[in-house]
Amino acid sequence: MPYEINQTKPHQVTQLIAQASDGDNQALNDLIPLVYDDLKRIASGIRHKQMAVSKTLNTTSLVNEAWLRLHKYGIKAESRKHFFCITAKAMRQILINTAREKLANKRAGNQVTFDDHAMATESEAEWIIFLDQILQPIEQQQPRMAKVFQLKYFLGFTEPEIAEVMGISISSVSRDWLTVKKIIATMLK
Repeated sequence: MPYEINQTKPHQVTQLIAQASDGDNQALNDLIPLVYDDLKRIASGIRHKQMAVSKTLNTTSLVNEAWLRLHKYGIKAESRKHFFCITAKAMRQILINTAREKLANKRAGNQVTFDDHAMATESEAEWIIFLDQILQPIEQQQPRMAKVFQLKYFLGFTEPEIAEVMGISISSVSRDWLTVKKIIATMLK
């Protein structure tokens, strides 16, 4: 199910996103109360896709980390949906970094206990890193295809929503989605 973005104050949100994209930090600060619930819904969905990391980084923490990252690096969003895509990508990267840290700690022997849950957590963390490793070359060679995958897999956007956000046809979205799924399936063999 795609994430429904709150439409209560679309003009104000769009205006603040434009100002924040122009480097206005106060606009970015004013934006948070208006989009916080939307960001929590997105973070919750991403956490459910990345089950292992979600046990160590809750939804609120993920939203806060993403928000700090936006403040640090700024945003260059062309629209409301683009802003949410940028934020979701930041959340995904935070989860990937958390998974890497978790695996590094396990390999370094920092894990005191070992049980079935820890083993499942490690394999899920490895899946997140593996998926990221697959997506990196796709992003370099076929950025549009990688973006289609990210919007559909991580955010749950429908193909028409992806077509609208990216400004491409629904058939192009379908083709990219099928191709990237085949690439990932091939890598899993």
